[in-house]
Amino acid sequence: MAYQSQAACRSLLAIFFLAACTVFMKFAVPKGTFVKSSPSDHSPATARHSSGFEQFQALLKGQETSSILDLSGVSQANIMFITGAGHRISSDDIVGAMIDSFGNNFNETQASEAKAARFLEQTLSFPAESFDGALVWDAFQFLPQPLINQTVDKLLRVMRPGGLILAFFNANEKIKEIPLYHYRIQDSKTLLQVPRGTPQHVQNFNNRTIEKLFEAAASVKFFLTRDNLREVIVRR
Repeated sequence: MAYQSQAACRSLLAIFFLAACTVFMKFAVPKGTFVKSSPSDHSPATARHSSGFEQFQALLKGQETSSILDLSGVSQANIMFITGAGHRISSDDIVGAMIDSFGNNFNETQASEAKAARFLEQTLSFPAESFDGALVWDAFQFLPQPLINQTVDKLLRVMRPGGLILAFFNANEKIKEIPLYHYRIQDSKTLLQVPRGTPQHVQNFNNRTIEKLFEAAASVKFFLTRDNLREVIVRR
């Protein structure tokens, strides 16, 4: 009797398993279909080739161990890539400081002197001439005048003479708002843009405006891209 009961249980389990598989196959998402993530899931990332980042690394290769500042916040991927290349890395989340200081709408609240002062107090609080390289990514394009000038002055202060700065700026004047991103290094030529909040009003910068912004630096070099970003390497 015990053997018959066990066999019956196994049969029932087999029937249940087959029924479950049938339901799964019927309602499974077809291959290639994008499944929308829940808020607790990781946001989908977009990969983009970056000639500026590739050149940034090439210029650092001839140097001894360099100190690099990553302004996209702490990232395991970025830490592993930079330290794997023999450099040291520090992190500062400049967009996170904007969110803390200005809330969900940067454009409406950046005119507040108290909030601007709070942002500047939180940002780039390092000793002078601490870094040989800085990965600004696209953070500066969300700052209006005169706040962007004050932030650039703070960045140049913490850079060593000859240090390199990589920054991205919106190149399409018709675009008024763009998403906020974390920038994660995938390999020596590829970056991942990971969404991190609501789209924000973006300032427009042409080559002349960018050159004026970094007029205290030794040089500014531009890189052509196929998307709407203007990539720039600034030498302190």
